Amino acid sequence: MNFFKKREYESKVHVSFPEKGFMDQQQHPFGDEELPFEFRHKPVDEQLQQDNWRGVEEAIRQPEEVQVRRLSWLPASLAAASLILVVVGIWWVETRTGTPLMSMEKTSYGEIKTILLPDSSVVMLNGNSSLRMLQQWGAGDNREVWLDGEAYFQVQKQHAARKGFVVHTKQVDVEVLGTKFNVNTRRLQSIVSLEEGKVRLSVHGEVSMVNKDSSIVMRPGQTVVVDASSMPKVNEERNVTAHSGWTKNEFHFDNTSLAEIARLMEDTYGYKMTVADTSLWRLSISGDLRASNIQELIKVLEVTLKTTMRIDRERKTIYVTRP
Repeated sequence: MNFFKKREYESKVHVSFPEKGFMDQQQHPFGDEELPFEFRHKPVDEQLQQDNWRGVEEAIRQPEEVQVRRLSWLPASLAAASLILVVVGIWWVETRTGTPLMSMEKTSYGEIKTILLPDSSVVMLNGNSSLRMLQQWGAGDNREVWLDGEAYFQVQKQHAARKGFVVHTKQVDVEVLGTKFNVNTRRLQSIVSLEEGKVRLSVHGEVSMVNKDSSIVMRPGQTVVVDASSMPKVNEERNVTAHSGWTKNEFHFDNTSLAEIARLMEDTYGYKMTVADTSLWRLSISGDLRASNIQELIKVLEVTLKTTMRIDRERKTIYVTRP
């Protein structure tokens, strides 16, 4: 763009250098005399000069402003595109693949977590355990959860439109209506203890001596043990609530050996137990102990079993010796 307007007139201007000393130093052949050339100059009025410079400044700024406007919408566009992709992905998973979305709750060693399920049933998850479930339960769907570890269930009764409550493990499926029960799935076996209500166990044939699917209906006060090495065992117990004592930081021991206690320590707290003398494994204990953490439990066991127990946190090991 030509921002300068032409004028109808021109003038001649002579240029001279009054700093003669400087010219002398440079040995200019002309000194301070009039230079032997002339050039043509177009005088411009002040208002026109201001208008011209304003046009130049606007022309310079314009590309930067356009660039800023072009970039300003980019983050918002990327966020919107990401949101669309997430929504489409969820829709595709649920509708195209037929795979429902799952959620999982996990506990670390020594941690106990209380979980409120979508139907208002309550689950207490013991340490080193996990529970999977559908994110949403429809009115006509089974209320299903998948357990690895140990958990205590208080299942809410539902109206007829909603189906039963099922706990899936590797060995059995526990189907209940309204009840309280404990499920332990550690060490390649499932132990189900029923406190209240009614439970039907569906035993998986491939993991039991039955070699075919079978079912067991449990009554309150019963405990069923299912593993791959023997037939399912149904035990009548006077104190079935002892199996869920961990929910109150209580441990029930009935002539329980130190070897069994060592398995409890490893499953719940992640610590292995080592003895200086193998005869220590045969030490046993009976009674109810209360401890909110592994340190408290170790102190009680030391006094009761008359041993010395040292915890090595780096190696995750408990060393047992005689005093």
